[in-house]
Amino acid sequence: MQRYLLLCLLAMKTLSMSAQAETSVLFIGNSFTFMNDMPFTFQAIAQSKGKSIFVDTVVEGGKNFEYHASQQETFDKIKSRKWDFVVIQGHSNELAQPDSKVDRKTFPYAQKLVDSIRANSSCTQIVLYMTWGYKYGNHRWNPIATYDSMQLRIHNQYLRFADLLNARVSPVGAVWKSIRDQYSGINLYDPDNHHPSPEGSYVSACTFFASIFGESPIDNSAKSPLDAFTRQVIEMNASQIVLNQLNKWRFVPHQDEMEIAFDLVLQNKLLQTFNRSSNYVVCEWQFGDGHLSTEKSPSHTYEKEGSYEVQLTLSNSCKSISLQRSIKVQ
Repeated sequence: MQRYLLLCLLAMKTLSMSAQAETSVLFIGNSFTFMNDMPFTFQAIAQSKGKSIFVDTVVEGGKNFEYHASQQETFDKIKSRKWDFVVIQGHSNELAQPDSKVDRKTFPYAQKLVDSIRANSSCTQIVLYMTWGYKYGNHRWNPIATYDSMQLRIHNQYLRFADLLNARVSPVGAVWKSIRDQYSGINLYDPDNHHPSPEGSYVSACTFFASIFGESPIDNSAKSPLDAFTRQVIEMNASQIVLNQLNKWRFVPHQDEMEIAFDLVLQNKLLQTFNRSSNYVVCEWQFGDGHLSTEKSPSHTYEKEGSYEVQLTLSNSCKSISLQRSIKVQ
């Protein structure tokens, strides 16, 4: 009896399997997105936090919503897979204009992009990239001639777009302002006073991690050229501003965050499964010998000795994920 119990306990321990579904994120934007490899810094932060993630971009310097809404490349990339998240970013100056001009020259193109994304997959969540005001504002129009006045218009416009487009916001500009106001020694701007410095791009990456996953970027282990203090300040501000105001940023949990996990106990030719997965609608077990089961935790008896691949597949209205484990029946 002791030998039998020991074998079962060892089997359960060695045949325990778990995995997270991959999260796919597409960034559509301009140089405020691609400077300093920001999307892939975001990816590195997510990976260091144990996330399985795929990131891709459609970016072109100086371009706005209208440009991307007229490019076949943008729509081809949108259709290339069923994205979990698509980030769209306009030109800072176009979102700082009067509402009447924004409604006429900007919003229709943002709507066109969103419609295309949702036509490709109703499960994709749209994330609006709230950018920041120029270091000294834009002197071409007096109402945005200072940083604060320009930032306020950008901030309010992205929140308005979020409501109109039923999208969430990644409040990079809000985190940017918090750091700029409190830590003047941290320079977020490139020498041109518009684009982000490496510090500014790290603000974006940390804010996106918090905005997409609803988790703190603090103490991530992604490689960075920044010193430890600067990283700590940026991570702390991104965490506090995003996670303490999730409703303000229209944060909605991802519908299909399935987690797949199972244990197997094998005694001679009898396999007992233990499904520990969550947030799925349908499950299917394949035992490697041609037999299937849609029960939650079925048992299965093998007719022959040998090596088999046991696979569990989960699905819901948005996607399917699978996990396999090899066993040897003796």
